[in-house]
Amino acid sequence: MATLEKIRQRGILLTCIIGFALFLFIFTGVDFQTLFGDSRTLVGEVNGNKIEITEFEKRFDEAQTFYQIERGVTTLDEQTSVELRNNVWEMWLREQLYGEACAEAGITVTEEELVQQMAGDQPNPMMSNLRLLYNPEINGFDKNILAQLLQLVDQEPTSDYAKYWNFLERNIRLQLLENKYNSLVATSVNYNNADAQALYNAKKAANIEYVFTPYYTQADSLFAVTDAELKAYYKEHKNQYQQKEEQRVVKLLTYVIAPSQADFAEADKWINDLKAEFATSADYIAIAKQNSDVPYNGIAVSEKDMDADLKDFAFSAKAGEVFGPALFGDTYKMARLVENGIMAPDSVKARHILVPNQAVADSLVALLKKGADFATVAKENSMAGTAQAGGELGWFKEGQIDVDFSKACFAAKVNDIFTYPMSGAVQIVQVTERTKNVKKAKVCVLQRKVTAGQQTYGQIYSQASQYIAQNHTASAFQDSAFAEKGLFLRTYTLSKNDYRVGGMDDSRKLVRWAFEHKAGKVCDEVFECGSNFVVAMVDEIIPEGEKSFDAVKEQVKMAVMQDKKGDKIIADMQAAGDNLAAIGTISQAQNVSLSSSFIPSIGREPNVAGCIPALLETKQIQYVKATNGVYAVKLVSEVPQTEFNAATEINEYANRNPFVYTTFESLKNGAKIIDNRIKFY
Repeated sequence: MATLEKIRQRGILLTCIIGFALFLFIFTGVDFQTLFGDSRTLVGEVNGNKIEITEFEKRFDEAQTFYQIERGVTTLDEQTSVELRNNVWEMWLREQLYGEACAEAGITVTEEELVQQMAGDQPNPMMSNLRLLYNPEINGFDKNILAQLLQLVDQEPTSDYAKYWNFLERNIRLQLLENKYNSLVATSVNYNNADAQALYNAKKAANIEYVFTPYYTQADSLFAVTDAELKAYYKEHKNQYQQKEEQRVVKLLTYVIAPSQADFAEADKWINDLKAEFATSADYIAIAKQNSDVPYNGIAVSEKDMDADLKDFAFSAKAGEVFGPALFGDTYKMARLVENGIMAPDSVKARHILVPNQAVADSLVALLKKGADFATVAKENSMAGTAQAGGELGWFKEGQIDVDFSKACFAAKVNDIFTYPMSGAVQIVQVTERTKNVKKAKVCVLQRKVTAGQQTYGQIYSQASQYIAQNHTASAFQDSAFAEKGLFLRTYTLSKNDYRVGGMDDSRKLVRWAFEHKAGKVCDEVFECGSNFVVAMVDEIIPEGEKSFDAVKEQVKMAVMQDKKGDKIIADMQAAGDNLAAIGTISQAQNVSLSSSFIPSIGREPNVAGCIPALLETKQIQYVKATNGVYAVKLVSEVPQTEFNAATEINEYANRNPFVYTTFESLKNGAKIIDNRIKFY
């Protein structure tokens, strides 16, 4: 009623707005999207270049198709879809930034260059690694297969193969553009003898021994820190306190959607009521199919693969005997032994040829029986994705792929060729190997996981909903959580492209909600995220840019405290003179140099690596404040090095293509980027 009254109060204003919009649409051709901007369809923008949702989805579809064909899968899980969308965004970003930079520099990629990269005598390495274009006979990329692919693309420009090709072509074109620009950047940099000497010195390495003392050995109470010291440290290290993107800090209360004792009691009664019928009925398989979480497929299972809870029963009971019902964790299980004492192979290896009809299958079978090579016939005739691998399916267990198909394979003799009809096609199959026979059993299982019933679900939802109603302000939301027994408030810092919060399924909606509201906002609805109901509040907005002193004061305090502890530890170490053993336990590390911050037996410690030149020059113990403590480092021996040659050092460095890793980040830092993905995904 309150909402309806507000609409009535604003009726005149709404009428004016709608009327004005209709006037623009009818008399000037301006539509609602133009009136309100393209924010509803705009996924992103880079220096004024935009990508709309239709184009982004088209690119995602192409990337998804490429992934499915190359990986031989038909569906994608949530995590893979998220990664692919991120890759599509990253690729579009690179296209815009490198494209703009190359346009300014007069750099282009010609169609001739692209053809050479994709079908020339020395194709792009990416082509050689593609599953679809791989020929096992030549152990690599096959131009004949590429020609077949292009023919399919020409025939059906909207097919999956066309999407595959579009994705591939775009990737290689972008790679060429990036390589050209990076080469331009590399050739614009000149190195002199001083640079070469610095590169040479960075490769100098030493075998060292060291003693490590952690910062935590010094109590915080021994050190006083003033505000003046904190502000001075902050001023000197401001560059360390930069926020690259806006973030939201949220506080959550989670209510696990778990079954109650009443739900367990109900499930216990339900499965026990079925026991008599399941144990005596001739149609027990139908009973299981109608009621079990686990479908019965008639597959014989080995001891190794049998459900651990049912293994003893399966291989010791007699046919017709019943196990349970018994509760294992949150799952009730009841089983009836169908058959045991079966001896059969654990796995078989097979290959196949997929053809459109039985007539074609019969003609090819005749060829094969006359001695034609199976792999060659598969490559030339099979419609399956396994064609270029000679139709190889590899090893599989019974039921691991299509149940009826696998049963037929397990029943076949090695090297026999048979046909297997499928919906709209026929498979020509040959089993090439079988493992030795193992003991197997068939067990019909009636299994039911206990879940929260409707009443329990409603009660838990009601608890979460009531919490919002009673604590709709930020202070009440937090204070009540601490006051009420059993409630635990969790804090998460979110970026707008995070897809999961606290490991919870289907929690992307929480991220989107957080970025739609201001600090202090408590949610108006309960979120269902996987097996949890969640209520949330936006605790803080961390803006992009330089963090204020107040925002990072605690971090600064820890850094200053650590610095003071380091000074104290170094003073104590120096008092022991050159005797490392008097400081603590001596450890050793080999071949430590400036060229790598990763140190054997220590891990990543750039400050320790950074002391090597001074150590080699002075031969004196170096005291290093590192990530978690202080190292006293002593030289054992210098690692022999080749004689200095300026040209060699410069060539080696240039060949490492250092600008590949820095140019894109530099272009990105200088660009105006708008990322609206959170509005759509």
